[in-house]
Amino acid sequence: MSNHLPPEDNSPLIKESNIELQAENSTITGGMQAIQGNNNTQIQQDVTRNQGQAIGQMYGSQALSVQEVREGGFFVAGNVIFQNSERGNVQPTLYQSKREPPSLLPYLPNRSDQEFEIGKALQLLLKQVIPSPLVCIIHGNESQSHDKFLERLRKFSIPRLLGLDPNQTVIKEYCLNWPAGLKNLDELSERLSKNLADNVLGYSFASLEEINATFCEYPDPIIIHTHLLTEDWRQQGFEILNKLMEFWQNWPDLIPGQKLIICVFIKYQSKRQKHSEKFSLKQIFRKLRSFCKWHRYQSINKKIFTQLKLINTSKKQHFNRLSCLVLSELTDINRMHVENWVRSEQTKQFVGEVMIQKLVDEVKDIFYRWEEQTSFDTIPMDELADELTRLLKSLGSH
Repeated sequence: MSNHLPPEDNSPLIKESNIELQAENSTITGGMQAIQGNNNTQIQQDVTRNQGQAIGQMYGSQALSVQEVREGGFFVAGNVIFQNSERGNVQPTLYQSKREPPSLLPYLPNRSDQEFEIGKALQLLLKQVIPSPLVCIIHGNESQSHDKFLERLRKFSIPRLLGLDPNQTVIKEYCLNWPAGLKNLDELSERLSKNLADNVLGYSFASLEEINATFCEYPDPIIIHTHLLTEDWRQQGFEILNKLMEFWQNWPDLIPGQKLIICVFIKYQSKRQKHSEKFSLKQIFRKLRSFCKWHRYQSINKKIFTQLKLINTSKKQHFNRLSCLVLSELTDINRMHVENWVRSEQTKQFVGEVMIQKLVDEVKDIFYRWEEQTSFDTIPMDELADELTRLLKSLGSH
């Protein structure tokens, strides 16, 4: 089972370097090999784990293909450009980039409680003869990078928990859009069914049975995710979560081995106060209005939190065709969480072991600066990931 992050979907930024390599039926320094035939030269990797893997080909002095070289999901080299010299030898020029950190890497600190809880739920799911949909309710402040947590689940956590290779497994995911403007919740099931049919089959009036039949054709887990805001509770009332659960309670029976995971993301909105030294009558009214909105959201957030506690206890009996799980709240990250992340295999792969102490020292400075500015010793994931991304980029350019 691999601990590597899966390959990135986006191509890295390529920039020219002064590395120029000669090749004529010889191994090229830098882990590449040129194998020259009649007007046909193939460039291959020459590294232990990827021996002989073709990364480009040339025919009659013209480059036919150019590929990236990746190892363990991380960028190694890219854009090998083939040219003929006057002697007829192949003269590939290697263009290497500043190494861009994998986009998911800065979002991996902590979340171990949530992973442990999902792992236990998946173990129970695998033991079910006739499986039921697993509904995971993920909740936390809007600054906790909910969408990146979803990506982490899909690309890293769930494959690892199920013993799947993240480099080989593709967990499909579909967004079930919440109808925020809906006034009559009795129409919710119909609206959700239409939204899901559109996203899965591109056909609005497909039945739930047709949608599930499509899911049954896929051997790996499928994630359906819905996103709710505090504002949705304010506008549509406190029955919206129960109504959403009822929709999944009425889902068609799953077949043995089917793994359907429903992720309900609840973002607690909390209007942030921005400090300003300028004061005016207009600004005073704006701040007062902002404070009232913040206070209203805080009151709703507390009620939502109480409601979620009930789902983990008495409410389960009302949704007996579902496996329901409310994860621990996504909270701010402390320094030890980040130091543990620095020492993880994923981070070591990117920065190299010799840079670990430097990275630990930089993390210490990040938390000292944050506490000096805010008086808090924990950092929201949004803010932390931005800091870690800048830090990784600075180390990757050395």
